[in-house]
Amino acid sequence: MNTIKGKIHFSNGGEFKRKLDFNKIKELMNIDIKDIKAKLLKNNSKNKKKYFKKSEKKRKVVAFDIGNKTTKIVEGIYYKENLTINKFIEVATPKGAILDGAIVNQEALISKLKQVLSENSITAKEGICTNNSTSIINRELMIPQVENDEIETVVRYEIQQYLPINLDDYVLQTNILGEEEFQDNKKLSVRAIAYPEKMARGYYELLEALNLKPYALDVNYNALNKLINYIDAINEYEYNSKESVVFIDMGATSLDVNIYNEGILQFTRIIKTGGTDLNEILVEVLNLSEDEIEQYKERNINLKEDRLDTQNKVIINEIDDWIDKIEKVIQFYKNKNMGIGVDKIFIYGGTSKIKGLCGYMTSKISIRVVRIKSIPKIDFNTTNAAYESIDNFINAIGSIIRL
Repeated sequence: MNTIKGKIHFSNGGEFKRKLDFNKIKELMNIDIKDIKAKLLKNNSKNKKKYFKKSEKKRKVVAFDIGNKTTKIVEGIYYKENLTINKFIEVATPKGAILDGAIVNQEALISKLKQVLSENSITAKEGICTNNSTSIINRELMIPQVENDEIETVVRYEIQQYLPINLDDYVLQTNILGEEEFQDNKKLSVRAIAYPEKMARGYYELLEALNLKPYALDVNYNALNKLINYIDAINEYEYNSKESVVFIDMGATSLDVNIYNEGILQFTRIIKTGGTDLNEILVEVLNLSEDEIEQYKERNINLKEDRLDTQNKVIINEIDDWIDKIEKVIQFYKNKNMGIGVDKIFIYGGTSKIKGLCGYMTSKISIRVVRIKSIPKIDFNTTNAAYESIDNFINAIGSIIRL
């Protein structure tokens, strides 16, 4: 860790070293954010061969999805288009270590994760981190058709026109979504993702401090995108990637809403509310201790129709507020895409486990809502009891897939 910090200076020599370090971080990001391009170029066999090259080496990796409240760790192998998971572990994130996706107490996090990796005999030598944050910028742009090596320059110019940010502080990646004709001129539809360099550097340093070779840095909606294009079923249902589908990661501090159509990310929003807000209500209204909250939610909150009359109205109002915000995001997507509908909603994560939530959301939004409980296509080479909560590990599992 000190080695990397030592590279950041303001002298000419130090600035050169910093640029080298920045290039390492950008290379780490390159492995991931452009992965989905393999799907977009699947009809070009030459390109397909190029983008699938990364999975040819059999490589055991450990992936970290570090949230505000809990950290999910998955050890596995993606080899020749087969995904095998050996271990998955969920532990409490040190309090105050993560803020909106960024590492703010690295020392506490390193200490905790070193202990967990040792206790669980994790043998992987390479590491992946995936996360999400409101500070990660995700935009779809229409730009003139230019050569590949000019795309980033044009995108940087376009972003700077309407966002008051210094792009030198971000790692910028671009994906070509397709070509469109506009007034007899060909345009490129491009998705641009700007990832804060300081945040990326934090995860890079974390992996090195854990004695892991930094292999990739992913974004949750990209990890999920790879997973949904890998699988063919969710629970007992056949999964059709051609449909327009919403996936909602219901976490402690946010509801991450991601909409995919034809297997490609079309829209993403972070709603800043979640399980922690519900917990605070339980503490305030029912005077519960933190230790009693989870037990109370499991035993007493039930949104099934025949139990609604017995539920605390304050709790119902909070959940209704979540649903209202989710519905507004979906409606915004529909309006933006000229009325394209949504076929199904999948929910996952800790807060999705509230009894009766799927049926309650379905009745409110009038779109079928299903909680993810199993992913049949993945080979789980483990008897880990955490399998009961497999949906908690979706982001980490998806990040292991290398296209």
